[in-house]
Amino acid sequence: MHTTLRNTGLILCLLGLFMVAGCSKSTQPPQLPPLTMGLAMFTQPTNTGDLLAGYIPSDQYKVSPETLDQLDAEFEKLLMTETQRVYTKGAAARQCYEIVRAQHKDEPLNALQFWNQVGICMKTDVLIIPQVIDWTPREGGDMGAFQSAGVNMDFYALSVDIEEPAISRFHFEETQESLSNNLLNIKKWFKRKGKWITAEQLAEEGMRQAITELGL
Repeated sequence: MHTTLRNTGLILCLLGLFMVAGCSKSTQPPQLPPLTMGLAMFTQPTNTGDLLAGYIPSDQYKVSPETLDQLDAEFEKLLMTETQRVYTKGAAARQCYEIVRAQHKDEPLNALQFWNQVGICMKTDVLIIPQVIDWTPREGGDMGAFQSAGVNMDFYALSVDIEEPAISRFHFEETQESLSNNLLNIKKWFKRKGKWITAEQLAEEGMRQAITELGL
């Protein structure tokens, strides 16, 4: 008898909860307008005036225009496949870059002001700025390298604003090491299947990390 009463009370209680849930209205959080995103092309700062942060190595390796174009294509591909955002990029970024540089040829802007003006020209809320600081090509093959690949890169997310631009930075710097030199790299070594990767492949790893760290 007591068991039946307890069960009946439980059923009534559950029914009451369902009725309350059915009467309540589901509320959706307010939908903020999507940000317009811009993607600058890869550049390599060669003097301190071009730097947004950090420093330029005294023996900086000069990256070829072809390599920068390759990095542009790879980063655009990753952003298209791994994020849900749409970016203004390519020709628009290059055109605005040249326009701002020409406008301030006689009175150069600092790096933050320059890229902010590029973002304004592109009509974006946020401008992603990738930069190669230094580059070490792999010498040898994937099973044995005389010189391992190394990459020093910065990725910035610039909140474009006429008065007070704000910027976030992700720094990626790595030179591939052998497993015998650093056992802490065992996960990376297995992920790379025990091979010596190229600087371009190492840069791709940096791009993927930048997408995550900058919340793209």
